[in-house]
Amino acid sequence: MRITNVIIASCILGMISAADQHEEMRCKARLGCHLAKCDPGLLSPSLNANEYPVTCVRTSAQDGGEYKELKSEMRSMRTDFTSYASRISTLENENRKTTAEMETLKTKLAKSEQSIEALLKELNALRIKTNDLESHRVEPNAALVRSCDGAQLESALARNDSGGVFNSYIPTIGFKGVFCDVTDDGGNWTVFQRRMNGAVDFYRGWDDYVKGFGDLQGDHWLGLAALHQLTKAGDMELKIKMISRKGIYSVARYSIFRIGPGSDNYRLHASGFSGNATFDALSFNNQQFSTKDADHDGRSSVNCASNNEGGLNGGWWYIGCGSSNLNGDFHKTGTKGIWWRSWWISLLRFSEMKVRRRP
Repeated sequence: MRITNVIIASCILGMISAADQHEEMRCKARLGCHLAKCDPGLLSPSLNANEYPVTCVRTSAQDGGEYKELKSEMRSMRTDFTSYASRISTLENENRKTTAEMETLKTKLAKSEQSIEALLKELNALRIKTNDLESHRVEPNAALVRSCDGAQLESALARNDSGGVFNSYIPTIGFKGVFCDVTDDGGNWTVFQRRMNGAVDFYRGWDDYVKGFGDLQGDHWLGLAALHQLTKAGDMELKIKMISRKGIYSVARYSIFRIGPGSDNYRLHASGFSGNATFDALSFNNQQFSTKDADHDGRSSVNCASNNEGGLNGGWWYIGCGSSNLNGDFHKTGTKGIWWRSWWISLLRFSEMKVRRRP
C-alpha cells in the first residue's frame, strides 16, 4: 500500500506539472492499472499497448473521480504549503526584528547602568562634600575669622593655653578649621605646621599636602592650597619655633613669606631672616614643594622627599636635600628625622610654623 501511495503521489505531481497531455495519459494508465486491478477488458483503443508496457491503461469512472479528488487535495496542500511558507517567512522577519530590538535594549540597559554608576559616584562625592561642610559649619557661638586676625580665645571651638581652633573663611577653599595662636608676641598667628609628639604620619603624598591633614590641636599640616591663599598678597610674616632633643629653644623669623600657586608647585618665597636659629635655611631656597610622589627638588639622582637612600622621608621645599627638614619622620634619627641646620646641629622634638600680617 505504501508503494502504491508513492506511485499515486508522484503521478499526481507529474500530472500537475506536466505540460504534455500525452504524458498525463501515460500516468493515468499507470494509476488506473493499480486502482482497477488491471482489468484487461478496459484497454483504451487510443493507446498502444506496446508503447506502454502495462496490463491496462484505462480507469473506471470511479478511479477517475478518485484521481480528481487526489489532484484537488494536492492543490489544496500546495496552497497550504505556500501559506505556511509565507507565515514562516513572516515569523522569521518578526524574530529578526525582535532580536534587533533586544540588542538595542541591551545597549540601552548597559548605558543606563553606566549612568547609574556615574550618578552614584556623584552622589558619594556630594555626600563627602556635605560632610566636609558640616564639619566646618560655623556654630552660633563661634567667631568667624580670616587668618586669625582679631581671634578671641573665648569664642574658640576648642582651646588650650596658647590658642584655639576657629572657623576661618579662606578664598576659593571656603570654611576651614585653623588653629590660632592668640598669645605669642601679640597673637593673630595662623599655625600651619606643628610637630609635637609624632602622632601623625607626615610621610604622605602630594594630594594630602595640598589639602592638609592631622589634628589642629596637635600635629598637623594646614595645606598648601590654604597657605597659598593666606600668603599670596605678600603681606605675611613667618615665625618658626623649634626645640631640640637636647632642650635647646630657637626661633627663625622671616619678615616676608609667600607661597606660590599650585601651577608653580607652591614655590617658597621667604626673606628678611632674623632670630637665634643663626642659620637661614629658607631665604635662598626659592624651591617648589616636593613629596614622595611629586619630585620638584631639581635633583635628578634622588627624590629628596622619598624614603630611599639619600631621601629625607617627608614633604618640603627641598634644595639639594639639605638645609632643613621640618616635615621629616618624627621617630627617626639622622637626616630622615626633623632638623634645622643650625649651630646646635641637633634633631628636633618640637617645631611650629605660623604666619600673620605684618604689623
